[in-house]
Amino acid sequence: MDIRFQNASGKGGGLPWAAECAIIFVFEQESPSDVAPALWEAAPWLEISPGLRDFRAKKEERALLYGHPENALSRVLLCGLGSKDTFTLNLFRDSVAKAVQLCRDKGFATIGVPVENLDRLEGASVGKSIVDRPALIREAVAAALLSLHRIDEWRSKKDEDAPADPRWLALLFTGKEPSDVGDAAHRAARQGEAEAGGVLYARYLSNGPANYITPAVLAEEAQKLAKAYGFACTVFDKEQIEAKGMGALFAVGRGSAQGPRFIVLEHCPKGKEQEKPLVVVGKGITFDTGGISLKPAAKMHEMKGDMGGAAAVLGFFQALGSFADAGELPRVVGLVPTAENMPGGNATRPGDVVTTLSGKTVEILNTDAEGRLILCDALTYAQQEYAPTAIIDLATLTGACVVALGDDGAGLFTEDRALRGAIMDGAEAVGDLVWPLPLWDAYDANLKSDVADFANMGPREGAAIMAALFLRRFIEKGTRWAHLDIAGPGYVVKSAPLLPISGGTGMGVRLLCRCLRDERVIG
Repeated sequence: MDIRFQNASGKGGGLPWAAECAIIFVFEQESPSDVAPALWEAAPWLEISPGLRDFRAKKEERALLYGHPENALSRVLLCGLGSKDTFTLNLFRDSVAKAVQLCRDKGFATIGVPVENLDRLEGASVGKSIVDRPALIREAVAAALLSLHRIDEWRSKKDEDAPADPRWLALLFTGKEPSDVGDAAHRAARQGEAEAGGVLYARYLSNGPANYITPAVLAEEAQKLAKAYGFACTVFDKEQIEAKGMGALFAVGRGSAQGPRFIVLEHCPKGKEQEKPLVVVGKGITFDTGGISLKPAAKMHEMKGDMGGAAAVLGFFQALGSFADAGELPRVVGLVPTAENMPGGNATRPGDVVTTLSGKTVEILNTDAEGRLILCDALTYAQQEYAPTAIIDLATLTGACVVALGDDGAGLFTEDRALRGAIMDGAEAVGDLVWPLPLWDAYDANLKSDVADFANMGPREGAAIMAALFLRRFIEKGTRWAHLDIAGPGYVVKSAPLLPISGGTGMGVRLLCRCLRDERVIG
């Protein structure tokens, strides 16, 4: 679905208001005509529409009003937001998504959203998030695009009965000239479009069957991004991984016929070569059987989504490449250690000891605690090769975090208060549920090994903390680092307005986009 811009008059080369359906959002106790007066001028038939009498703007209430089919605006969809006191950006995003889905179900090919109506939402209470016109435009565009997500890449024939997506969504401005759209509004719309594109790309990767999305294919996808957007890209294969001393990553991938890869992507605008980069790291287990410590068969097919962190990093770079202001943004490095965790005659065994890139040795007590192993080599690489302003890793790491925070909540582990605040605020702004969890030193002793420097796991109790403490052992003093355990929200088996198809969510893409613009992260 394309994003367009229209002005009320159409002068100066702009398009006048015209769409098969216009969408407006109304709080209780408000008159629809007051929240979008220009729409009433463009569609005067609204004054006598019988449906207005029944609309009360209750939360999730919708009323579709019809005018004469020859009118440039022949339908208006009223969307109730309930009380202004309970307004949140999540409510707004869901309302946009449901409205666009209804338009698709009705077969409307073109949609308009009056920006003057969005302006009425400015200043509503939404916690710490800034709700201004650009933010509302960005969130409206992103929500509209995410609501149309489908999975049909793996079908031999598309569903012919499925309604087609709308061709475009237009933001309707009241200015008389195209310049009245404003740079800020235009940039916000394109940013929402780019971020949604990154999320959808991450969903494609996460939902891809493991026989299609292999470590080698992830590397090819990274190389395609590099070619499309001018990123630098380096890929290490199995032999190079072993030669470089990445013993933990090599150990996880050695049981599979699909060799592991280590992917390095870099966005470095001209003149910023000496700038300290933000490094983002994503766990890329393209399929996780558990290895020799085999998982139960039930729901094992969902383990194709165990590369949600890698998908988020690649989706983030997809969005970054699409930003109109990409050249103005800071230097960013993305690291994706990726492998299949499979049993086999050459697979790593419980009790094996491996030497990591850091030189530290790890006893592998359970081969299903593999994500932390591939991440630890990536964290070491980030510090050896760069002087990062901060490192953020994302990983579908532990079932324990799902037990603690549920399917929708990600656990945040960091000892850097500024980094914690930036990530929490960024998560709130884009609607992600993130909650800080502790890195208690007292628990660190649980990683003790009798034969190596330490083990790759501790007791079951507090397992999400143990995994984070394991990773912390590879963080050098003075390095700013945050770990996001997205085991719950990275892959969910339920639908929602912004996630109409269950599976990989692309969680983390938009959050990283917020962090990239936060001085508390990039310094």
